[in-house]
Amino acid sequence: MHNDAPVYLCEIVCPYQPTRTLRSANNNMLEVKRTRTQAGDCSFAVAAASLWNNLPTVIKTWDNLTSFKRLLKTHFCVIRHEHYINFS
Repeated sequence: MHNDAPVYLCEIVCPYQPTRTLRSANNNMLEVKRTRTQAGDCSFAVAAASLWNNLPTVIKTWDNLTSFKRLLKTHFCVIRHEHYINFS
């Protein structure tokens, strides 16, 4: 999102640009490609965009890569822990 990604990733995952003015336009979201099959739903482009869009805004807007990785890891560990607690 901060123009640090390799070109091949930028070609696969595109920023969300609504066709009209929406509040979601400023949320650093990615476009989720429409698919017709379950296999398409599991593709990298769809899964990566969905995961990114579901992150809290504070993580998506972090500028420092090291801190971003730490926040991301913490976020997913908390989610996994909550999931584990709910199914225990």
